[in-house]
Amino acid sequence: MRHIYALHTALSLLLFACPAFSGHARGTVAVDSLTGNPVPKASVFDKKGNLIGVCSDNGLLPPVPASAYPLTISSMGYAPASVGSLSLDTVVLRGTEYELPEVLVESKKHQVLHMIGYVREYSTLTTYSDTVMLFREKTVDFMVPVGREKRYRGWTRPRVLASRSFYRFSNSEGLDSVSGHFGGYFSWADWIDISGGSEMPETLKGQERAEATAGGRHGPAAVWRRNGDDISLEIDILADERNARWAPGLYGFVKNGLDIRRMNLKYLFSGVGSDTILADDIARMSFSIESNGRGRNLNLFFRTSDPVYVDTYAEIYMTDKEYISVPEAKRWEKALPRNGGIGFFPPPDAPELQPAIRSIVERVEAIDYSALRLNEKPDSRYAGKNLDKTQKRGLLNRLKSVLHL
Repeated sequence: MRHIYALHTALSLLLFACPAFSGHARGTVAVDSLTGNPVPKASVFDKKGNLIGVCSDNGLLPPVPASAYPLTISSMGYAPASVGSLSLDTVVLRGTEYELPEVLVESKKHQVLHMIGYVREYSTLTTYSDTVMLFREKTVDFMVPVGREKRYRGWTRPRVLASRSFYRFSNSEGLDSVSGHFGGYFSWADWIDISGGSEMPETLKGQERAEATAGGRHGPAAVWRRNGDDISLEIDILADERNARWAPGLYGFVKNGLDIRRMNLKYLFSGVGSDTILADDIARMSFSIESNGRGRNLNLFFRTSDPVYVDTYAEIYMTDKEYISVPEAKRWEKALPRNGGIGFFPPPDAPELQPAIRSIVERVEAIDYSALRLNEKPDSRYAGKNLDKTQKRGLLNRLKSVLHL
C-alpha cells in the first residue's frame, strides 16, 4: 500500500475507500496571498520530494495519506508553501517578483532571438512495486527567428547545454537508494516547445487589469490574466484540440494514442508592450504532465505488463536574451558543447530547493564514483546556487567564451 497513492487517477477510488488514505477530508485549498483566489493546478510534493499530484481548477489539494506529510505546494510565480498537517483548510501562496534580462538589439540584421534558460525538473515514475524519483537541473537554449526571417528555422524546443541528474529509488520492501545515473529515460521535459508569439484576447487589449477565460470540455482551456505589462497564461492542452499549437511536439504522442492524463502549461510574460505576445516577453514557464507509460520501452525495462505511471513538473527561467544575425545563430548551432564548462545559473528569484530534494543532491554528490568504477565523477557544485553580482549579467558572453564564438 505504500506507493499506491502515487498511482494517480486510475487508483483514486482506493484513496477514499481505505481509512489510511483520508487526507483532506475537510478540503485544503491553495490560495493567492493578495487576492484570496484559488491557485489552480499547483503541483503537490510529499515529504520525500515525490511529485504526487496537482491541485484542481479550484485550488483543492488532492487526497493523500497522512504519511505523506509535510507536503510542498509549488506553482510558477509563487514561493513554495508547506502543508504540515491534514487539519489545514487553506495554504497561502505568496507571489514572487522577477525581472527579465535586458534584450540586446544591435541592428535590423539581427532577426534571430537567442535565449538561455535554467531548468528544474521533477519527475516521478511509479509501478505497483517501484518508485523512481528524478530531480534534474539543466542549462538550455532556444533560437527563435522573428519578423520575416525565413532563411533560418532555429528551434523552440530546449537544446540541452548542460545537465545533471539526481535519482532516488524505492520499492514496497523499503529499499531506498540514490544515483546520478539511471538506464531508463522517462522525462517529458525535453518535449515542450516555447511559444514564438501569440495575439492576446480582445478583452485584455488596452486594459490595466483584466482576465479572459476560454472554456474547454471539462473546465477552462486557457486563462489569461493581465496586470499592467505582466501577463500570465494557464493552458490545459487536453481541454481543447486548438491548444495543441502550444505543445506541438508533445501533442504528437496524444495523436499516436499514448495515454496522457494531464498536460498543463503556464507562462509568465513580462514587459509586454503591444497587443501581441512575443517570445522575448517570456520570463518564466512551467508545465505539468501525467501519463500512463511513455511507450513500451518502460514496461520492457521494468519487465512488467502492469501500468507504469510518469508524472513530470518542470520550471524554465529565462536568464539571458539577445537578438543576433543568422550567421551568428548558425555558429551557435554548430558549437554545441559536451556538457562541460557551461555550468548552471539559477536566477535570484528561483526558490530554494525542498529539504527532501537537497538531501537527494547531497547523497548523490557524496557517492565515490571512482570507487564504484564508474566513468563520471560527481559535480561538487550545489543545485540552486544563485549567481553573484558579476554573474547576473553577461551570461551569454560567458557561454560564448566557452564555445569560442
